[in-house]
Amino acid sequence: MNLVTIGIEHTMKKSLSARLSLMSANGLIYGLNALYYCFIQLYIGKYHPESVTGVLLAIGPLVSIFAPILWGIVADKAKSKNIVLAATLIGAAVFYFLLMFNQSFWYLAAMLTLLMFFMSSFPGLVDIITLEYTAENNVAYGPLRITGTFMFGLLPMVLTGFTETNINIIFYAYIIMAALSVAAIMTAPKVAGHGSTGRSPSIITLFRDHKLMLIFLFVGVSQFTWAYYLNFFPGHLTGDLGLSQQVWGVNTFITVLGELPFFLAFNKLFDKFGMKKLLLLSLILVTLRYAGLAFLTNVPLLLIVGLLTGFATTVFTYCGSVYINSDVAPESKASANSLMYALGNGIPKVMAGVLGGVMTEGIGYTASMVICTLLCAAALVLFFATFAREKAK
Repeated sequence: MNLVTIGIEHTMKKSLSARLSLMSANGLIYGLNALYYCFIQLYIGKYHPESVTGVLLAIGPLVSIFAPILWGIVADKAKSKNIVLAATLIGAAVFYFLLMFNQSFWYLAAMLTLLMFFMSSFPGLVDIITLEYTAENNVAYGPLRITGTFMFGLLPMVLTGFTETNINIIFYAYIIMAALSVAAIMTAPKVAGHGSTGRSPSIITLFRDHKLMLIFLFVGVSQFTWAYYLNFFPGHLTGDLGLSQQVWGVNTFITVLGELPFFLAFNKLFDKFGMKKLLLLSLILVTLRYAGLAFLTNVPLLLIVGLLTGFATTVFTYCGSVYINSDVAPESKASANSLMYALGNGIPKVMAGVLGGVMTEGIGYTASMVICTLLCAAALVLFFATFAREKAK
């Protein structure tokens, strides 16, 4: 065997190891998100009424308005974004675990604040690390990211069989998965913070990018409606419809299964259709999604709605991430992606937590879901108005 052959084999093994590490990191980190977003409302709801639960659920997103921006700037200036992500994983694990030891309002409020200070950075950092690696090495992004979707759906379905008898299992699962996440991201290829080369990242210039801000707005609408769904649809299933938590777990798994085709064909979809057509399709689908969730009570039909529209909310975020990776200055990519999660996720989720609880108690679940439908329809109208004017110009 000559040196050239040995070199090629070494490169292939190194590339395979890098991809497996990133696949593992995506799966584990999005699995951590599932342990929070799919179970925390059930945990808090055991001890507090809906209005108080809504306020507590709004604390995390409130922190998410500011914390991801800070971590994005830190990551852009750091020698390695991986180290910054690992630090946030450790911090989040500590405070998530501490949630199980006291259920009083102020204790939960403090722990949720500290938890989300670290945890809110996860999506922005792991996405930009993976996107930068795939772009630099000409690797398809979808197969690496798809493990995150799979784990986000699989964990709730598996764990709901146990959480009905012992909800505290989620805290032990989080600790284990967080440790594995740190190991995965630290063995993954190191992605540098480009601001460390002397080019200073700038947040202000991002606000002058009107297309980026429009994408942020669409992300915000999709995340408000999605957060309302996550916060109050489980209660609708188990309370209004009298179903078990297992149905919620199956529904979550089927919903995220709808994302799999999107991530498998990620690069081809963006190359063939472009961002505008993907945004348009997603706006149509989310409008139909929440209309269905407002009025359907038949379980198989609800599961079909989840399967057919599961990827729609995700598309908005990844249109933003793809735009950022291709059009934003290298030294500001992590900041821009984190800003999208702060403004597009944080603020809408605060509103969904506070207003969602008030709406549900005041006008009921169905009327509240109709409001979500109308918000998506308004975003669709804005899309046509904006791009029609752009075409006219």
